[in-house]
Amino acid sequence: MKLWIARDKDGELGLYKTKPWKRVNTIYHNDEFDCDDSFMNIDSDLFPEITFENSPQEIELKLVKI
Repeated sequence: MKLWIARDKDGELGLYKTKPWKRVNTIYHNDEFDCDDSFMNIDSDLFPEITFENSPQEIELKLVKI
């Protein structure tokens, strides 16, 4: 499953079903990104390599049976 991950200027991470885009000319809170579909916040300590500047990035989610 392909998803998108993005970090806002406050350092919060969001996981998106569709590619989000950065808002222009807005006050930045936790809503810096818009998307066509749902998203969820995830632990901001995850994926330290994801920054606001290089967001959004596409990721792939795989289910691994143990």
